[in-house]
Amino acid sequence: MTTHISAAQRKTLSGAELQRWMALAEKSQQLAGHFPDAEALGRTEAILRGELSYAEALEQIAAKYANG
Repeated sequence: MTTHISAAQRKTLSGAELQRWMALAEKSQQLAGHFPDAEALGRTEAILRGELSYAEALEQIAAKYANG
């Protein structure tokens, strides 16, 4: 079940807090055997900054792999 959060309700991150969460996201992916590329990490950062919603990120991923 996906929880929908409006842009106004989303907490956005910046500075050191953003960097800590980015490091956590990247390391957790590595520990799971995944090695995210710059595009995936950029998408993650955009979500954390509040520039991109989770749903929008899923749409981008679906569009990227729709023809492949």
